[in-house]
Amino acid sequence: MRKHFLILCLWVTVVSLGYGQAHIDARGLGLCNAYTTTSRGISAVGFNPANLGFTEDLSFSADLLDFRMSASNNFMSLALFNQYFTGDKNGDPINMELPKPGYDMTHKEWLLAQIPADGLAFGLGMSVPIPVLNVSIGNYAFTAGVEYFMKNSLPLAMFEILLDGNEIGRSFDLAITQDVLMVTNLGFSFAIPFEQYNVGATIKYLAGIGYAGVDSSGDTFSTKATGLESDGFYRYTRAIGGNGLAVDLGFSTRLAGDLQFGLAVNNVIGFINWGNDDNYIARNIGIIEGIVPIRDFLQISTDSSQFSASTFYSLAMENVNVGGFLSNPDSIFSIKDSVVATPDSIRLNYPTIFRVGVSYKFKKDFLLLADLSAGLDDYYFSDRSWRLALATEWIRFKMIPIRSGLAFGGPYGREASLGAGFHLLWFDADLALKLLGGMSLTTAEGVEFGISFQFKR
Repeated sequence: MRKHFLILCLWVTVVSLGYGQAHIDARGLGLCNAYTTTSRGISAVGFNPANLGFTEDLSFSADLLDFRMSASNNFMSLALFNQYFTGDKNGDPINMELPKPGYDMTHKEWLLAQIPADGLAFGLGMSVPIPVLNVSIGNYAFTAGVEYFMKNSLPLAMFEILLDGNEIGRSFDLAITQDVLMVTNLGFSFAIPFEQYNVGATIKYLAGIGYAGVDSSGDTFSTKATGLESDGFYRYTRAIGGNGLAVDLGFSTRLAGDLQFGLAVNNVIGFINWGNDDNYIARNIGIIEGIVPIRDFLQISTDSSQFSASTFYSLAMENVNVGGFLSNPDSIFSIKDSVVATPDSIRLNYPTIFRVGVSYKFKKDFLLLADLSAGLDDYYFSDRSWRLALATEWIRFKMIPIRSGLAFGGPYGREASLGAGFHLLWFDADLALKLLGGMSLTTAEGVEFGISFQFKR
């Protein structure tokens, strides 16, 4: 029981974080995701399938290697770490009670103010299209890939207690969150070209691999004259195997002079049903667990008919004081866990994202781009905050394009990207790095890296 709870805490505090999104290749990453109008071929899938209709630009493409990974948080940057965790200019620890220069508060108060009210969040995202199975032919495309998402959060109250202590009479909210999602997607995309515009759609089968999360939690911690008190609970739900469906819709205008417009809605329909026996993992569980004990890892019974589980953890502490702790250290916490019934199928909606973009070709030397996007949901890789991305691609020398971009709003607030490519007649190699939550390596709170090798003609 305690072992399981420690595993849960370890996942929350160590495995770090996840903000993800639809797959984007290294070129789009270098353009800071301003990709609604300029993506072509296989790269249009996941952003705007209508761009498959520009067969005069690209009639065939195939992924040889395509990889993207992101890691970030919403608080710590290299500059902040160097300022407070490596000491002052002489290497001595900073006195957190002293006033911070230029602010009407102490160092400690300023540091606590940098942590968002909903807590410290960590995230990890990864997207890997399966080689050979991602191909566009004319205005059609077939895609397959694996997407991984993780997001954890720790409550602000933990840091307040650490830095300010446990004030008598005050109650602290110590609720936590966790989401882990791993999905294989198989998609078919097409575009219908018209004289002045294209329309397109992607239909994706979402084959869920695994899901785990703290779907409800609550915890109050307080110090009273008689001792410490706490009444917390966490419900931890897991499932393997899922069937789902998602649909993307897109629209792009043909070039009007040097201008082009586009819009898309990703996952306008999107859901996954988890934990039933009608999926490829359940049907092949014996073979899979001969390689990876997936149910043991997620603490799901190995009974052949069970593919989901939910556990309720309760933590109780009442009138705990120094004397009681010294006489019986095991009594400080009363931790209990109980199995909670789960439905035969757990339905999770796949987040919807809206995008609109414009591009302008300037004197055949530069491509200028702008994208505005927002999620219609606030979970997984979606955020309801509006995000504006501005980017440019230097295309005078087509063999070596250079890209950069900036973004404002969205889940990270500020982003900056840089990328380059090496393009031959039938082969493109691209590399990109994007900074999340800051405009420089020292102020960024995360990074996103992508590399792509594609065959094109």
